Amino acid sequence: MTRPPIRLAQFSLINTYLVPETDGLTLIDAGLSGMDRRVNRAAAQLGLPLRRVALTHAHSDHVGAIDTLMTQWPGLELLVGAGDLPLLAEQGMTTPPTRLLRGGDRVGSLTVIDTPGHSPGHVAYLDERDGTLYSGDTFVNVPGLRVASVLNAIFPLPTFGTHDPAATTRSARTLLDVPARALATGHGPAVRDPQDAMRRAVRDAESGRTPGAVTRTVAGWIGRLTGMTTRAAVAGKTLTAHPDGGR
Repeated sequence: MTRPPIRLAQFSLINTYLVPETDGLTLIDAGLSGMDRRVNRAAAQLGLPLRRVALTHAHSDHVGAIDTLMTQWPGLELLVGAGDLPLLAEQGMTTPPTRLLRGGDRVGSLTVIDTPGHSPGHVAYLDERDGTLYSGDTFVNVPGLRVASVLNAIFPLPTFGTHDPAATTRSARTLLDVPARALATGHGPAVRDPQDAMRRAVRDAESGRTPGAVTRTVAGWIGRLTGMTTRAAVAGKTLTAHPDGGR
């Protein structure tokens, strides 16, 4: 592992990542509205231009800064999994994607991996230079590592937002075959040497256990509260962004 993933987080929960390339920076996901300020500060500190935004999927907490960044960086590319093109349009983005991605495609040093389930066109990215797997919301690391199809009362929104839970679990199993040395998820801190934790998470997702009534009830309460906070942030009423994971 040559360097840690460059993680930029909002609310310590909603992640975007900067990936240095020979021509500049690739941004993986675009957070909520306001993430552009954090991205621009980090790019200035690194002394590299932003060249492209590569989405793992097109949910609202992953696309919020796209239009602003596109205005600030002329010529910026926007890349998204082909199956998420309708979802991107539903989010009201005014910028059309530059390129639609499918498994096996290359984005700079990143290899695209099809991981449908959390969204129809969800993709992951593997940086073979350092073994970082950017898994989007197939895995969630809040409060611990789990597949997004598994409900947790502390942070239920990724599960509530999952398009196809069974397909998400299958995609998580597919990622077990990836030689990852770090797992960078859409929510929560990166995991070093993640294979054992990923296997445990997949086994749990495949176990068929359903959450109990208390978990479902508490998850519903927290989900409504968190959803209101997120919607307020999208509307630009409140936003907290800070780095986590360093460089």
